[in-house]
Amino acid sequence: METIEKSTCQKVGYLQKPHGIKGALSLIFEPQFDLSLENEPILFLEIDGLLVPFFFAEEGIRFRSGESAIIQLDWVNNEDEARKLSGLSVFIKLEDVVYPEEELSLHHLVGFKLHDAQLGLIGPIEKVEDYGGNLLLLVHYQGKEVMVPFNEQLLISFDEQDQKIVLQCPEGIFELD
Repeated sequence: METIEKSTCQKVGYLQKPHGIKGALSLIFEPQFDLSLENEPILFLEIDGLLVPFFFAEEGIRFRSGESAIIQLDWVNNEDEARKLSGLSVFIKLEDVVYPEEELSLHHLVGFKLHDAQLGLIGPIEKVEDYGGNLLLLVHYQGKEVMVPFNEQLLISFDEQDQKIVLQCPEGIFELD
């Protein structure tokens, strides 16, 4: 069995648990590696301190969020085989890491000041959540935690230099009970 040096690889996440009974696994990964995983046909799993290659099966990878995916690996065909791989660290070769072209990722929005078109300053964005392509910005407004939907239709202006986002927020989202 071929192994590869850890120094030539990047850890991207870990296998959480089996998904279903046909050998699929839940992969938890760092958000900056989503593009790398999307284009990668092979993963390296750390087994007993060695990196062992595993190829994606035809079903490959299905992203569930910006930080998790369901993967199907060749030769892993049932829940018991998948369970044996649960908890293992997942690596890809350094040369296969895809770096986005200096574009702003969603997680860079943390710290930006969110403004509503009518109310003005709401507060700093504390977290960005991706629920299957539905983006939510977590902010605190008047002592309450509010999840604000984020999409192009709601965007009025975006100023990267001043770290300011102005949205036409849904009516009533900031009304406090």
